[in-house]
Amino acid sequence: MDYNNIFLLTIITTFILIILTYKLSFKNNKPTCNNFLNNVYLYLALSFSIIGCFMHIFNYIVIPKNNRYKLVPYLELILSFIFIYIISVIVLFISMYLLSRSPLFSKSGYIMNHGYWLLALASFSIILYPYFKSIEYSEILIPVLFITTLIFLVMSLVVYIFPNFFEKTYKIFMIGFMISLIVVILLELFIYFTKKFRSISNYLSYFVILLFSLAISYDTRRLNDYANKCINSPNYPSISKDLLLDIINIFVRLMSVYKK
Repeated sequence: MDYNNIFLLTIITTFILIILTYKLSFKNNKPTCNNFLNNVYLYLALSFSIIGCFMHIFNYIVIPKNNRYKLVPYLELILSFIFIYIISVIVLFISMYLLSRSPLFSKSGYIMNHGYWLLALASFSIILYPYFKSIEYSEILIPVLFITTLIFLVMSLVVYIFPNFFEKTYKIFMIGFMISLIVVILLELFIYFTKKFRSISNYLSYFVILLFSLAISYDTRRLNDYANKCINSPNYPSISKDLLLDIINIFVRLMSVYKK
């Protein structure tokens, strides 16, 4: 498909999702608890659609015209907007932190929460952009997107097959999840700086994929708790962010594994 047609399709999809999200997730111009689970998934779909739009806008505004419609080597691409990339990482951490600090249910602040959400999505679009634009990842992009989607669907469905298991083990998993991530980060830093044990880097990526796949199930289980607690004014940007992070982490790790 022609690039301009893909851009147009992304804009149309985003526009449709915005209308659906507003119609179903808002009542009297404020977030509503009606159709809670469906609304969370609408926000999740809209998140990825907006990220896609931001990527196209970034491609038009920042990338030189001679490279706008063609794939570019990864390193050359990153270096061409390294300052913007670093700023985006910083903005992402700040916006996600602010979003995490905002109440899950509140009658005020929902406009500000959507602002944090959009900032996070804009930052994600720049950080993920090289995976969609670089030559090195072009052949594996579609298979990885498919596998990521499949993992999300399967792990979301598993919760409804074994709801009691995920409810009873939630606290244990979250403790193990945080400890495991810290250990993985420390190991990867050690490998990066010492250049030792590189052979286990792939195994670490597979382990992280497993962790975030399980996180999808546990975060899905938690949505049911939120749905039961919801009375009014849910913070959908904050509630949907955990699943967004799970999916993006799985996608990035799969890209690194397949590239090797």
